[in-house]
Amino acid sequence: MPALLLLSGPSSGRRFEVVSEVTLGRSPSCEIQLDDDKVSRRHARVFLRQGQAWLSDLGSRNGTLVNGERVEGEALLLPGDRVQVGETIAVYEPPIQATMAETEPLDASHIPIAEVLPHVGPEAGLFSAGVALLGATSEAMVLRRLVDEAVHALNADRAAALLGGHDGLLTAAVSGASSVEVPRFMASLAMDLKEVASSATALCTPLVASGGMPFGLLYVERAQPFFSALDARLVAALGRMGGEAYTAMRSRVEVEQAPAPVTLVGSSRPLRRMIEQARRAAASTVPVVIYGEPGAGKSLLAHYIHSRSPRALGPLVAVDCRQPPAVVEELLFGRASAPGEPPRSSALLRADGGTLLLQHVEALSRTVVERLTRLLARKVASARHGGEEPVDLRLIATSGTAVQLLAAKGEVDPALATALSGLEIEVPPLRERRADVLGLFEHFAMRGARLSRSAPPGLSSGARRLLVDYDWPHNVRELKLVSERLALVYAGKEVHALRLPPEIQEGSAASEPRSLQHLVERLERDAITEALQATGGKKIRAAERLGISRPTLDKKIDEYAITVEKSRRG
Repeated sequence: MPALLLLSGPSSGRRFEVVSEVTLGRSPSCEIQLDDDKVSRRHARVFLRQGQAWLSDLGSRNGTLVNGERVEGEALLLPGDRVQVGETIAVYEPPIQATMAETEPLDASHIPIAEVLPHVGPEAGLFSAGVALLGATSEAMVLRRLVDEAVHALNADRAAALLGGHDGLLTAAVSGASSVEVPRFMASLAMDLKEVASSATALCTPLVASGGMPFGLLYVERAQPFFSALDARLVAALGRMGGEAYTAMRSRVEVEQAPAPVTLVGSSRPLRRMIEQARRAAASTVPVVIYGEPGAGKSLLAHYIHSRSPRALGPLVAVDCRQPPAVVEELLFGRASAPGEPPRSSALLRADGGTLLLQHVEALSRTVVERLTRLLARKVASARHGGEEPVDLRLIATSGTAVQLLAAKGEVDPALATALSGLEIEVPPLRERRADVLGLFEHFAMRGARLSRSAPPGLSSGARRLLVDYDWPHNVRELKLVSERLALVYAGKEVHALRLPPEIQEGSAASEPRSLQHLVERLERDAITEALQATGGKKIRAAERLGISRPTLDKKIDEYAITVEKSRRG
């Protein structure tokens, strides 16, 4: 079915199928609703005509573009065409046309599917179990359905699934009884030797996935008649199916879901420059290194790039490289199952079709770097059942300093620097984008207020000035914590300067010596604030007093986030 994949804008990363017709606009009645002031209430529509997709503009205020050209009337959409509506860019992808042979085989016949499917016997039991396990939506559901199907397929009285833990085997699911007691001898045969253990009234088989050791067992009991050799083969098949289903479900849960669209709040020049670099990176396929101070938002920018790239619908798998080397190695490359533990799929394999995010990549050990760079160069990943499988992933890394600079200093393996060579984006610290401080405060405070179901706090003029003047040594992360705390404590109230944390009230007097640029900006901001106060907030007079033009003054007020308070003198 043809579809529109949104690459940018407020709903980026989402995919909308075109069944017959879809409408784009701000109105809730539109199938693709876009929260964008540049988009009209009913902006454009995409519809099918004789198997082809067409686009028409619905008299929108700002028009609709296809591949950069404004649409007049109707436009035929071809595979890969880019449709722009306001801030949203969507790519059109049609269904793949299947080739159908016109000749009819002479021996062709047909039969209802219900008559083909097995209804009795071992085949019916395996078919029923397969359908049940494929439909499970959690690890616990896999085990519950497994024991239920085992009872049904083997005409047993009770069944249990046990998983390995630190204290031995733990019962995870039971059917037909409140609890089941498993003979230690049979459990040892299943777990240690990977064999099916049987007695006159019980069967025990390992839960195992491809290429590993058992991580649990399936146990069934019945009073009579005795279990047969056919029953043993059936329970072995159920144990293997359950092991594969459980492992697949665990891998699916571990995959980080494609992130929701990320909004970068602010309008400062450093932020706008960074966003432009990020947009170019999203359209590219080369690796990206994002570097900057702690708490500045490097991981958020990585999510932003992924959510606006052609891989937006694929997974974003993040690995924190600061963890112990053994943990990082297991996360990146996976491991086979061991007694009591199911296998773990490698992060490279789980990121197939999406993006692998290496956080704090400079912390990788040399051993991990050597193995990782070999796999990345060959575009393969360690397979769960052993060997290797081809993967297609995009690499993004975060670092405190530019990786190429670290490599030049000998602090990063040259092979890693080569694997990451592509684009580098610096995330500016918050003290270099002071114009964004108040907007970020409102954003975080509003979010905190929504969570507590209360009204957001307001800021007095003194509090606003202190927030802007503060150097924020821990960057956006610190501002987020301060904003959420104030939203919780002073919900719906005005926050005065004395209600701010002590370190913000005291300012940055004890901080490191400031640069010349910082001092000049501070003097300029203070001069503008003083001129506005002296003229009662009248910008024309303030501009004359400062010897600059009114547009320049407006630009500076916006850049420094200065609050203009007009005098109410009668």
